[in-house]
Amino acid sequence: MRLAKGILLFGAVVFAVIGLGFLVVPVQWASVVEIGLPTAMARTDLRATYGGFDLAVGVFLALCAFRTEWIRPGLAAMGLAAAGFAGGRLLGIVVEGTASPLMLIFAIMETTGALLVLYVLRTLPQGGR
Repeated sequence: MRLAKGILLFGAVVFAVIGLGFLVVPVQWASVVEIGLPTAMARTDLRATYGGFDLAVGVFLALCAFRTEWIRPGLAAMGLAAAGFAGGRLLGIVVEGTASPLMLIFAIMETTGALLVLYVLRTLPQGGR
């Protein structure tokens, strides 16, 4: 149970930091992955999708870590998110025919995270206790 809570809290911090970064300094954070934001509308949309959404997911994962009955759903959501990021990133790498070192690092981290969460979910006693 402690490992599950720790993973949820780690995920909460990661999502919250990413969300806050994109909310506060979207142009700088987007430039790390070569996303240009030439208009106010583009910056607003990026703040919503990368900032607000990620921050909300971080808050949700933190809540899940402190509510025993939410641990399984929280881990499932976190695992699906990591798998979705990894799958989308790997598809992009294949379709584009190239991968930067940063994209490979992200893909490895996301895949590892998804597999770790799946493992922890499978080892948790039924009922989450």
